Amino acid sequence: MPLVWFALAWLAGIAAGSNLPLQGWQWGLLAATSSILAALFRRVRRDRWTFALCAALSLGACRFHLSEPRIHPGHIAFYNDLRQQLTITGVVVEDPKVFDGYVELTLATERVRSTPLALARPVEGRALVRASLDHHWAYGDWVRAEGYLETPEHGEDFSYRDYLARRRIFSMMPVAHVRLLGRGNGNPLLRAIYGMRQRLLGTLYNLFPDPEASLLAGILLGIETGITPEVRDDFDRTGTTHIIAISGFNLTLIAGLFIHLFRRWLGNLRGLLPAAFGVVLYALLVGADAAVMRAAIMTLLVLSARFLGRQSHGLNSLAAAALIMTALNPRMLWDLGFQLSFAATLGLVLYAEPLRKGSIAALSHFVDQATAERLSNPLSEFLLFTVAAQITTLPILAAATGRLSLISLVANPIILPLQPGLMILGGLAALSGGLWLPLGRPLALLAWPFPALTIRAVRILAQVPGSTLPLGASGFTSITLYYAILFGATAWAFMPEEKRPRLGAMPIPLPSPARWALPTLAVAAGLVWRAWSGAPDGRLHLTILDVGGGDAVLIQTPQGEAVLINGGPSRRALSEALGSRLPLERRRLAWVVLASADKSQIAGLEAVQGRMDVDHVLVAAPLASKTSERMIQGWREQGTPIDQGRIGQRLDLGEGQWLEVMAIGDQGATFLLQAGRGRLLLPVGADPDTLPLLRKHPEMHALTALLLPACGHPALNPPGWIGWSNPGLLLLSCSGGTGEVGLSTDVESALQGRTILRTDLHGDIEIVTDGLRLWVQTSRRNAGK
Repeated sequence: MPLVWFALAWLAGIAAGSNLPLQGWQWGLLAATSSILAALFRRVRRDRWTFALCAALSLGACRFHLSEPRIHPGHIAFYNDLRQQLTITGVVVEDPKVFDGYVELTLATERVRSTPLALARPVEGRALVRASLDHHWAYGDWVRAEGYLETPEHGEDFSYRDYLARRRIFSMMPVAHVRLLGRGNGNPLLRAIYGMRQRLLGTLYNLFPDPEASLLAGILLGIETGITPEVRDDFDRTGTTHIIAISGFNLTLIAGLFIHLFRRWLGNLRGLLPAAFGVVLYALLVGADAAVMRAAIMTLLVLSARFLGRQSHGLNSLAAAALIMTALNPRMLWDLGFQLSFAATLGLVLYAEPLRKGSIAALSHFVDQATAERLSNPLSEFLLFTVAAQITTLPILAAATGRLSLISLVANPIILPLQPGLMILGGLAALSGGLWLPLGRPLALLAWPFPALTIRAVRILAQVPGSTLPLGASGFTSITLYYAILFGATAWAFMPEEKRPRLGAMPIPLPSPARWALPTLAVAAGLVWRAWSGAPDGRLHLTILDVGGGDAVLIQTPQGEAVLINGGPSRRALSEALGSRLPLERRRLAWVVLASADKSQIAGLEAVQGRMDVDHVLVAAPLASKTSERMIQGWREQGTPIDQGRIGQRLDLGEGQWLEVMAIGDQGATFLLQAGRGRLLLPVGADPDTLPLLRKHPEMHALTALLLPACGHPALNPPGWIGWSNPGLLLLSCSGGTGEVGLSTDVESALQGRTILRTDLHGDIEIVTDGLRLWVQTSRRNAGK
């Protein structure tokens, strides 16, 4: 295994080059000297290998030094931390990453300019710029960014500087004003691929609710920005994070699909060429991060071996992938995805087959040999292979998270059988929906239970007491000792060379009919449950959504129509909240109401635009931000009717129930929901001047429920108004840690003795009424009747 030892020496050299005080030319001289000595002593095996490995180590260190940026006046990082506003121009060279409130653009810089510094010159190097969501940014955009250029932060727990350095980024503008200068730059192929990626992403969010849409986006497209921290933490706690990441299974599936499609016309060997093209295309489509590159390189090596009539060896393929990736970017060695991907694959190569054979031997004591072999296949795929991967990833995960998932051996066998259906049906739904959206809806209906059951199983298992074991910080010494013991025992007990596991025919893991039984039943149960839970029940539902601050109110009529008032500050939080509330087959809003001029109250509505059908838009607040203007313009382009709100206007909710505009001020509108005997006041866009005026309305007295503006902040809750409105139930939409702290004495006294529910404590607050009776329930604790 010369390649394996050469790769290990190379990787050790990269680590040495980053830590030892030698210059690049010194490492180069050492590499040349070692190579000459290896040639001179080529007839003595031990000496030849000693000098050859020294040469590999020195070359790795030399490559690391060559990758280090030269910070000079022609490099953008030279102008970091000047405390002067700079203007840089450049081209977006990566697919933009959209987060709540901003988008990250990676620029290949061309020019830097500063009038106070009398500076204007061409530069090179990459910079990360955080821009607003006022424009639709895309790969190939030529932009001008104004802001303060900084060196990324280097913290004790996480170094953002090192993280960006692995992407060859050494400068960033945390807050920038960005102007679009032109489009259509960059590589035409990448521009087309990233355009397809964004189209498929939009299709997924049109076809699926959240959080299922975000999970599918992560698994199929490598876009994980839509996954909420709560969902990601559940996957971490259950040891199933690998489900989210693009893996070798994805690329194996793509390669097998292309082989099956093209070998009929091109033959078995020539059919491998389209398969290789499909692997490369898909790797670029999903972003080509470390795990994807590793899987793609190993898949291409296997395809090449099959094309040449050779057999590929797992360890050699893994070593070759490590060499190629770190030769292109030596800093990849410190990437967590790179480390986990290689460690997991190494565990599968070394221990998967021995564990499978051990399971057969153990089962043979209870059943015959043939039955034991049949039982070992699902046991290995859903349990033992997970154990094999965890054997080698354990110290890396412990160092990264400080904890060990004890329930992963239970979680993986439960959710792994769902993944083939999730990927195949989800992928087909996205592709067909990308061609014509109605074509993808039936497939999406069939695919939805797979991600839904995956998320729900993970959430339930993550709440099991003792599901994780805190480990604390793992030092370099303990990690090294673990691997020394592990690989030492492996070398002692391992099987002979001729029986080592090989990555040979690379079969496509298509489940047999028997193994489809459980997923099929799960799909049927999931569809029946979702259809039943989403069906109209003849009652009106009003839900104060927990979206992390700001107001987002969802009203569902007795007939199943939906009205959304504002959206809160987070598009990701609103998307997940609506995904769990709206029926799968009717992800449509009859009305979207913009009831506040505050951006933090409506920014989340961007999760609705372009992802859900909207029948009407009601504007009951001044368009005081670019966010609101952009959304209105988008709905106009889609042909959605837009109404201007007015005092006294009513939205008919059916069965004698309505939503009425009671007041409109500079900050927005106040609404009254009349539902039979119940009256609920929603001052989602209230201001101090309009609330006292409501006192003259007879409907304002003896309210059933009142939503306090701004989580009860005294500036928006005038003295006495809780007393004269006399609500039986007080609702507060708060972010964590805000609310009653800082309330006025009047408000505090008015709260005494009343039923109070807060979103930061109780989660979503749902009020259900049939016109005569009223029920209140919360997502974290039942509030009773």
